[in-house]
Amino acid sequence: MSDADEPYDRCYGCGQGNASGLRLLFDHREGSAECVYTAAEHFAGAPGVIHGGVQATILDEAMGHAIHFGDVDPDLDVATVELSLRYRRPAPVAVPLTIRARLLRSEGRDFFVAGEIVSAKGEVLTTAESRWRRLLRPKGET
Repeated sequence: MSDADEPYDRCYGCGQGNASGLRLLFDHREGSAECVYTAAEHFAGAPGVIHGGVQATILDEAMGHAIHFGDVDPDLDVATVELSLRYRRPAPVAVPLTIRARLLRSEGRDFFVAGEIVSAKGEVLTTAESRWRRLLRPKGET
């Protein structure tokens, strides 16, 4: 099977086969995900600043990866059910930024996650918190 056949290869956030996507590549540790990402200038909202919706997508993707590399089933199907962001400082395009997320806790089918976008100087630019839910597979599917 080629990489293009992988189910998430076309994902807008992390799919390496999606030429229009963000192509985020995360380093995974138990319960966390991290990457360094430089947003292209066409992802700007205000001049020179990453569009807020793109920042939300970046953080949502990172938080999903943190869940998958927590102490849970790696084949877990989850979906975001709540996402809250706080834009603290402008996140610039064309500059390497660190994206981090960590699994905080799980309760039943729910997972609580936090993420942040950090400048090269260590300034926290954007923070996020989210709640994700394990999806129930139809009977007979594995």
